[in-house]
Amino acid sequence: MKAGGPMKAGGRVVNRAPLITPDGRIAVQEKRIMTRFEAERWGVCPGAPPRVFDTDWGRVGIAICYDAEFPKAARAQVLAGAWVLLVPSCTDSWHGAERVRLGARARAMENQCFVAVAPTVGDLPGSAALDENRGWAGIYAPVDRPFPETGVLAEAAEGWVSARLDRAAMEQAREDGAVRHHRDFPRAPVPPCEAAVFV
Repeated sequence: MKAGGPMKAGGRVVNRAPLITPDGRIAVQEKRIMTRFEAERWGVCPGAPPRVFDTDWGRVGIAICYDAEFPKAARAQVLAGAWVLLVPSCTDSWHGAERVRLGARARAMENQCFVAVAPTVGDLPGSAALDENRGWAGIYAPVDRPFPETGVLAEAAEGWVSARLDRAAMEQAREDGAVRHHRDFPRAPVPPCEAAVFV
């Protein structure tokens, strides 16, 4: 099975990220929200709903690149038990890399979970997707005690990073942090905005 990147599936083009187990089994997450380039140039369509993946390390979710810049799918994965969100990304500018980075940090903050970003980096002339790639590899935690004040566990521009993820510390942040984003995340739809009246 071809598992990763844009591909034809059932008469449509979708963007898939594989999760491969140590014994070689593969499961995929399809991207939900397309960038202009994907939609307008390649005709990539929104894929299947968000999934969670049961692993030896617990349940994880995947938010592919642009998907990580929006909260709803990540929130659904966290509510389904994901304590780590994996964010594979492919951005051709530092603007794009920074958007993914900020989105990943926001998902870690609002869900009080861990988020790990793995970008494609470097240049590959002749490839429409990989001609120029920029990215921040990063591992982010809830922005609360007992984690660093920035929530950044490890980060590098165009390099490898690693960090030890402490699930008990994450649960401690959710239960006894200065704030409780995971608990307080709005469940009900936000009512429509009203115009304020100055008196």
